[in-house]
Amino acid sequence: MNLFSSVPENFFSILASKNKDIYALALDVLYQSLQNDEMTIRKDDFIRTLRDNAAELVMRFDFEGEEDDLDSFINASLPSKAAFICRRLEETGWIDIEIDPESFEEQIALPSYSIQFITLIHEIISDSESQYTSLVHSTYSELKLEDEERDEFMYATLLRVYENTRKLRTELVTLGHSIRIFQHRLGQVFSTNKVLSDYFDDYKTRISDRLYHPLKTFDSISKFKRHITNILQHWLRSEDVRKQLVAQSLIYTRHKDKREAEADIIEKINYISDMYEQLDAMVDEIDIKHSEYTKASATKILYLNNTDKTVKGHLETIFKHYGAAALTGEGLSGILSNMQSSISLFEAGYINPDSLTLPLVRQYRLDSEPLPIIDFEDVSRMLMEGFLDSTRNNFTDDRILAFMKHAFGDREEVAISDIPLPDYDAFILLILATVHKDYRGSFYDIQEGDGHVVSGPYLLPNLTFVKREN
Repeated sequence: MNLFSSVPENFFSILASKNKDIYALALDVLYQSLQNDEMTIRKDDFIRTLRDNAAELVMRFDFEGEEDDLDSFINASLPSKAAFICRRLEETGWIDIEIDPESFEEQIALPSYSIQFITLIHEIISDSESQYTSLVHSTYSELKLEDEERDEFMYATLLRVYENTRKLRTELVTLGHSIRIFQHRLGQVFSTNKVLSDYFDDYKTRISDRLYHPLKTFDSISKFKRHITNILQHWLRSEDVRKQLVAQSLIYTRHKDKREAEADIIEKINYISDMYEQLDAMVDEIDIKHSEYTKASATKILYLNNTDKTVKGHLETIFKHYGAAALTGEGLSGILSNMQSSISLFEAGYINPDSLTLPLVRQYRLDSEPLPIIDFEDVSRMLMEGFLDSTRNNFTDDRILAFMKHAFGDREEVAISDIPLPDYDAFILLILATVHKDYRGSFYDIQEGDGHVVSGPYLLPNLTFVKREN
């Protein structure tokens, strides 16, 4: 279907004009009006709001290039410019103006496609403030509740779960592409402050904390996947449930007969089950991308802060400046020209005590093997890798699980104050055990209490570890 068979041909012209910032603000004002009064938006109220909230921006409106008779708008006042913006929105199909038959007031009506685009623009503008939608947990909660009650809303619940699964897949794909975008931009950054800003201000705030972290903690796919698929497979195997779903489907859909309705239900259930198996693999791939970008950011900071005065260090400095110049279009010619003008060749000589007495004897330095240059950076890197390997081997997943099994003993639950902490390693294992409760292979959950407890020299949160049911 052609896009411009649904929207006017000049629909996007206002977003391509020199006044696009002002039009975008006017559309956001329309969105706010929709939230405040969804059914009735008076044209005078909209113009007044636009005039009051963005007077400075509206006064910078430039009429040159606008498709209108501009004679009456030369040296236009603020109300006239605001009214002109409203008229351009009407001409391009963003709004319609209708007359109230009782009060004869002009009111704004928004086509459905316009509302969709206005909502999208607002979501892009307020992207940093949008909150994470717990799709996995809500899917599990709705299925569990419906499986227990089995009322007349079972088919509606299945449809919501189906749409939530499709939306979850889209969000995972978006998350993966977002990480790849940040990885690509990292190669075009040549400032340490810019790398830190991109990672902590943009990536960590908008991507990692808001999207990636929930998928690894409270909204983990691996945590709820098995429960979701078990409920759906039970619905698929139960003939009574299938009959109930088919009967409800014939009421709410246009299926011709029971056979077609049942096929559609089976297709949706299989899609959800299969998709959760694929989504788990997608999260693993996102883990790799997240780790690669974090490691690349740290490596880039070390590279940009390089103070090595050896030939290798000087070459790295040249490459950094060349990369920045190539990004701006300057190229290599300017750098090579500056290098040529800054290099001077000369002959070096030396004297010794024999050079001050006669007869003068010329001596030449014989070629010999140069002394090896110790690369201290490689040594420090090797020591650091050895330290990390030893630390990683000390606190493995198996050791953490063994620590918790020993802490539980024969008990079904154990308070944190009852777990012995004879040394510092035990304290570290206890911290890691609280983090690993959502990992694969974990056999316990954590219940949070009020206040803190004291265990030896440590002040600990009031937690209780409870074994999960098999």
